[in-house]
Amino acid sequence: MTGPASTAAQELAARIVTLPAPTDTTVRTAVEQALTTNTVLEVTYTDAAGHESDRAVEPAGLLSAGGRWYLIGWCRTRRAGRGFRLDRITAATPTGERAQPHDLTELLRGSTAAHAVQPDVLGPLAPPP
Repeated sequence: MTGPASTAAQELAARIVTLPAPTDTTVRTAVEQALTTNTVLEVTYTDAAGHESDRAVEPAGLLSAGGRWYLIGWCRTRRAGRGFRLDRITAATPTGERAQPHDLTELLRGSTAAHAVQPDVLGPLAPPP
């Protein structure tokens, strides 16, 4: 892609910076691998109250909200769709087991993130209401 739009995009990209999230690189890499290969992920998760649990998660996608990143997936332990804050995942290991496909929009339905959308450059997450 070349031309004025490409040049403008490159100039804009050069002016955007981010601070790395405090998420452990090993955790982030494991989450990315599980999403890419659609494999079950074993995670150790600490909830808001400080309780730690081990979960088997079938990943569906990532959500960014309020400056935080969340793994959205089907939690086999809870037998329901769940969101896991990446900075609260203390360990993550892809199992190599193929995960069942789960629709991200369906997992978000009924949650506070039900109206989440993908950035315009990627297209809509769900059809507009």
